[in-house]
Amino acid sequence: MIQVDKNLCPHNHVCPLIRICPVGAISQDAEGYPVVDHELCIECEECVRTCFKKAMVSTDE
Repeated sequence: MIQVDKNLCPHNHVCPLIRICPVGAISQDAEGYPVVDHELCIECEECVRTCFKKAMVSTDE
């Protein structure tokens, strides 16, 4: 499962990972944090590899 580490995410801009996700599983909440739709997410981890702040984390849940 892909999670967002809010302590690492700057959330002060349009998240570039929205465009990176091949299945459109990432959006942004009202505070600017990326949100992963786990029903759409295929866990390809492209967002984990691409996030320059390393705020996207793959967990074992």
